[in-house]
Amino acid sequence: MRSLPSFSISEPAKVRFGRLDYVGGFEVRADRREVGGLSGLVISDAGRGFLSLSDDGFMVQANIDRDARSRPVGLSSATIRRLQTPKGPLSLNKLLSDTESIDVFAGDGGRSFGVVSFEQRPTVSIGPLEADGFVGPLKAIDLPKEVSRLQANRGLESVAALPAGNGLGGRFIILGEEAERGAATSNQPGWVIGGKAPFAFRVHRLGDYDLTDAKVGPDGRLYVLERSFSFLTGIRCRIRSFDLADIRPGAVIDGDTLLEASMSEEIDNMEGLSVWKTSGGETRISLISDDNHAFIQRTLYLEFRLGRP
Repeated sequence: MRSLPSFSISEPAKVRFGRLDYVGGFEVRADRREVGGLSGLVISDAGRGFLSLSDDGFMVQANIDRDARSRPVGLSSATIRRLQTPKGPLSLNKLLSDTESIDVFAGDGGRSFGVVSFEQRPTVSIGPLEADGFVGPLKAIDLPKEVSRLQANRGLESVAALPAGNGLGGRFIILGEEAERGAATSNQPGWVIGGKAPFAFRVHRLGDYDLTDAKVGPDGRLYVLERSFSFLTGIRCRIRSFDLADIRPGAVIDGDTLLEASMSEEIDNMEGLSVWKTSGGETRISLISDDNHAFIQRTLYLEFRLGRP
């Protein structure tokens, strides 16, 4: 691990970035190939538990180590496991194991479950959260037929569990990375699924950013991580938040920009997002990057505190 005490490369003392205060982060360095390609993230236990999902079907679970000021400095006690189906380990065929996003939610009876999205063949699957913290055997749930129109490598990128009592009539939000094939708009498609009346909506595409992950925060707002890349400007990332009340059939939602970062900051291919609360009640936003198993890219863990407007 290599600690990242500063987010800005040129202004190491800078803390506030948009609406977020940088808490800390680190670069993950591991000998095992499975600890790479990380594209989904769940932070638990008030910032001590780490569960990430690679884009080829592996779960990585670890403890987040913190210094005396509670800043994240690395991972310890890491364990790795392949996702399971009722018939055994998830297929090694990339077409069937292109996992992109993970979330955890409480089901009926108080038991917790994990929900996972697959990109190349758009699928959402649910499995029980087992005693060791890993997600157990996955079973696919029904999706609207329109989801099949998503682009193969720009498809189902995000899944976010909805809290009880939100009035949306569904259990999950799923988002496409880009607009689907043949769409008359560049706004990215989203669906509320899992209830009796699933419906579609769209996220207003702001600039040339793609959607890479989403979570519902403890404040009941939808947080979306976005990424942009060009040879001219390099990699950029952005975080926006949205009011769940705006998500209605046929709506095009627009939100507040909380953070926009570029190569001037310590970022890479940011793909995973988690929004959680500390034991003191602070809302934290954590990000993980997908290094694409490439030596020129990095796996970064970044943590921010949500500040006042």
